[in-house]
Amino acid sequence: MKKKPSKSRTITFFTLLSAILLLSLTSCRVSEKLTLTNEQTLEGRNHIDLSVSDYFVSVIEDLSNWDASDKSDPIIDVAMDEFVQNLENSSTTSNIRFRKAGVNTYMGDFSFNDFKSLVVDLSNGNADQSIVTTTKNGDTTHVSIRIGMDNYEDLTKMVPFLANPNFEVYGPLYNHDLTEENYLEMMGFILGEECPQEITESTIKIQVVAPKAVTDHDGTLKNAKTVEFSFPLIDFLLLHEPIEFWLEY
Repeated sequence: MKKKPSKSRTITFFTLLSAILLLSLTSCRVSEKLTLTNEQTLEGRNHIDLSVSDYFVSVIEDLSNWDASDKSDPIIDVAMDEFVQNLENSSTTSNIRFRKAGVNTYMGDFSFNDFKSLVVDLSNGNADQSIVTTTKNGDTTHVSIRIGMDNYEDLTKMVPFLANPNFEVYGPLYNHDLTEENYLEMMGFILGEECPQEITESTIKIQVVAPKAVTDHDGTLKNAKTVEFSFPLIDFLLLHEPIEFWLEY
C-alpha cells in the first residue's frame, strides 16, 4: 500500500497533548487555536480540526490486530473518545462539542475556566505534573511547557492512548536510545518507504494566544498576543533532549 507524499504538518498545544504521536506519523491535517482570556485564572477556549490518513489507520489496525480484538469501533474513534472522556471528567471544562466530520476526520471545541487545573485533571489529579507550569512575579505571568524523558509519564496520563501498546512502540519510551538514522530506517520498514521523508520534513508548530500583550518569549511573535513555537517532529519521537518553550505576559 502506498502513501501520497505530504507537506509538513502543523499542530498546536492541546493537539500536542492529545494526538501528537497518533496524528503526526503520516499524512494528516491538524489545526488548533488555544486562546487564554483571563490572566488570573487562565480561563479560555480551544478549537481543534483534524484529519488522519486512511493509510495510517490501516497500518495501525493491521499491526495491532484491531479487528481481532474486543473493540468493534475504529481505532481512531476510540482514541478520540478517550480524549473527550478525559475532558468531560474535568471539573474545569464546559461546552464540549466534538463531532466526526468524515472518515477519520474530527472537529471539536471546548472551554475551560482554569488552565492549570485542567492540566492537573488531564493528569489524573497529578498536581506535581511538570509538563505545563505557570508562575507569577508581580504583574508578569510566566508559562512554560516542557516534555522530556523524566516527565513523559505525565504526558501519558494526560493522553492515555500514548501508553497503549499499539502506539507507544513508535514513541520515545521504545526508541529514545536509537539514533535518528536507525529510527528512520525502522519506520521505513514498518510504515513504508515514504515514511522517513515525511517524518524528517514534519515540523510541529504550537500557537498560544495570551490574555494580554506578550512581553517576552523564546518563539516567534505572530502579533502582540500570539506566540508560535516550532520544532522537528523527530525531536519528539526520540526525545534525545527535552522539548521546552515559554512565554511571559
